[in-house]
Amino acid sequence: MKIKKIFLLLLVVFTLGGCTKLQDLSYDDILNTLSIKPKNSTVYRRGYNFYVPNGLQVSSASLSSVILSSSNLNYYLYVDLISYNAKDDNFVYEKNNNALYSTSINYDNKKGYVEINLKENNQYLIEIIYNYAKIEVMVDEHDIKNALINAINILKSVKYDDIVIADILNDDNLDYTEEIFDMFDSVNDKSNVLDYDENDNSTSSGKDAIKDTDYVGR
Repeated sequence: MKIKKIFLLLLVVFTLGGCTKLQDLSYDDILNTLSIKPKNSTVYRRGYNFYVPNGLQVSSASLSSVILSSSNLNYYLYVDLISYNAKDDNFVYEKNNNALYSTSINYDNKKGYVEINLKENNQYLIEIIYNYAKIEVMVDEHDIKNALINAINILKSVKYDDIVIADILNDDNLDYTEEIFDMFDSVNDKSNVLDYDENDNSTSSGKDAIKDTDYVGR
């Protein structure tokens, strides 16, 4: 019954666009939206596809990373093709008691975590891993919940193409150090910055290697 009430409240929030109601939700309430059926994919990359929420657009992409931009935020999406191919997300997440919010995820046979930390300039870094993918986004405090909802909607919608991924990983010409990473290799090593050349205006197209984003802190 409690879950049904949460879903009803979320439906009202999304339908009316009521910012006040959104802020009344807890982070746990928002995380529970993982159980709501994901929306159909709107972006197709080599080996995977995913849904992009309203207000966001792909501004840059490489093989396993995508930057999604809104009017004031950049969402850094990393897709772990190696772990997905091996069906390996067996890691142990240790709750960070110093974080604003920290919790593990174990839903639909997929593991992950959410962590929100205060960084410099009174901004918060949201890190969320789920469904063999990760999103990082730096936000002001009033944007945390909306960004968290967007991140969850993206991650739970990611779908993989096993045949294409196997072909990618068997490509001897692929430079793994630049194009693919294993986010579960050292999951407790946290990113401290989002290192990206904001002066580059590359945009997404049908090709993969458009602009690399550097995943730092691994």
